[in-house]
Amino acid sequence: MAREIADDAAAPAAIRSIYEDIRAVLGSPVVNLVYRRLAGQGEDVLRDSWRLLRPAYLDGRIARYAAPLALIVPKEMAMPGALPPATAGDMPAIRAVIAAYNANNARNLVAFSALLGLEPGGTDFPPLDDGAGMPDAPSGISIPALPVFGSLPEALQQTIRRLNLFGDTGEEGAPVASLYVHLSHWPEMLAYVERTLQPLHEADTLTRWRVETTDRAAMAPLSDLRAPTELRTVLEPILGALVRRTIPKMVPIGTYLGRALKPGASG
Repeated sequence: MAREIADDAAAPAAIRSIYEDIRAVLGSPVVNLVYRRLAGQGEDVLRDSWRLLRPAYLDGRIARYAAPLALIVPKEMAMPGALPPATAGDMPAIRAVIAAYNANNARNLVAFSALLGLEPGGTDFPPLDDGAGMPDAPSGISIPALPVFGSLPEALQQTIRRLNLFGDTGEEGAPVASLYVHLSHWPEMLAYVERTLQPLHEADTLTRWRVETTDRAAMAPLSDLRAPTELRTVLEPILGALVRRTIPKMVPIGTYLGRALKPGASG
């Protein structure tokens, strides 16, 4: 398993400083798994990767090509049924967690696809409207800390493992999507998410969304962000599966859940 530094308190001061800069530049309380895995390889790997990407986050180029990815999920899709009553009082925090991941995942996918030099698969997809799919910004509501997956009760771990197969390639060793781990603070909501996504998984809808998201992210004309060969050699083993499998499936899944859980969306 790739090493990561998830807890700021356990990180050296230099890495904590970069984490804070990532939060500030992305405008998000969440430091995603891609960065935590970079930190696990040492300060130099995290710093060199972030130094390459940071200007393109700041000048809006990454956001420009990330925003339309939300349109891969049709806006006219039917929303799932009523929310579990036990989560009613927690919905602001639940929505805030999903919004935080949605705000980051599409941008990170475009950025790291460019950093790794990924090429699109060649499918001729119809154009999407530039900027029209930008996800809701993080709400500013405080969100709980990301739990450690291995510390969760076995039943919750099993639920997350099942969810982690939804829309995946089916190969061994899929990185665990952090959004599901974060939502484990609310077991009833995690069960609701599984019920909601199951039909989309069985219909191969999530797989189609993942494939299209992967290709569209790799189409972004950001070749100047490609890491030098030596750095890419380090990055590929620790980030390859995340960028090719986990983030591309979670961009549309997060988009769908964000819409489904908006006030008044579920019926």
